[in-house]
Amino acid sequence: MFHYFSQKMTQGNPSTQIFLSHSKRGKKTWIRMKIRVSDIKVKNRIRLDAGDISSLKESINRIGLLHPIVIDLDNRLIAGERRLEAVKQLGWEHVEVKVVEVKNKKDRILIEADENISRLDFTNEEIQRSKELIERYSKTNVFWMLWAWILDLIDRIRGK
Repeated sequence: MFHYFSQKMTQGNPSTQIFLSHSKRGKKTWIRMKIRVSDIKVKNRIRLDAGDISSLKESINRIGLLHPIVIDLDNRLIAGERRLEAVKQLGWEHVEVKVVEVKNKKDRILIEADENISRLDFTNEEIQRSKELIERYSKTNVFWMLWAWILDLIDRIRGK
């Protein structure tokens, strides 16, 4: 199956880079690769409004793209429209994608819907905790590093 994906995705596109990660889980087969942003086709999406992507764009600019955009064998976007728009606005020429085989329209809709429905946002308490931890590890002098280590020890004792 990897050979088929490799030929299909690089045909006539010498700038495509294929990563050698390949996975087969159950009946689903996929690969990761980099392609030109301009080669991704966006059609017939469930989401009609991408909303404000400024924080997503800032995050991608700061730490990179954590989750690849999902496309099918014909470079049609399956999931990750907001990520795609963010990297376009950042001026990226290439982006990492996950290529999946989609057999029909129902599968395409299921994948797009599942990615957007199945995730769980942080609670307010979890958001506060993440801010506290970022602050804890932002200080670099020896005293604050020792203090962070002590706070980590206390967290472990408390079971956090």
